[in-house]
Amino acid sequence: MKLMAALALACGVAASPMMVAGTASALPATCDGVDCVPYLDRNINPADYCSFSSRHPFGLDAAGNTYACAATNQWVSVPPLVGVRTLRAPCDDQVPGSAQSPGGQPLICQGQAWSTNFTVLYYS
Repeated sequence: MKLMAALALACGVAASPMMVAGTASALPATCDGVDCVPYLDRNINPADYCSFSSRHPFGLDAAGNTYACAATNQWVSVPPLVGVRTLRAPCDDQVPGSAQSPGGQPLICQGQAWSTNFTVLYYS
């Protein structure tokens, strides 16, 4: 009986670090500013063609202006990139801005909450 209890305790101790480590993520949940946005293309030339992807579409030109790579493989001007935000997080829709979700989706502030913005990618 003592052996069974010792095994159960040992298995629980060995499994607990694995459970904690499983929740870690390399992507930021939220952050402010362009420096923390993953896979951001820097120093783009807005006249050049880009390689379209519906994830991580943002780029900055040398002056810091924000663009998104549209489905036409062309850079399209968008409101300034403010960082990484979670879907439906509160925002002020009176302040223009774009954001990227932790999964790389383009977001825009609509109705006081961050919402997906695929319009700029597919209808520009």
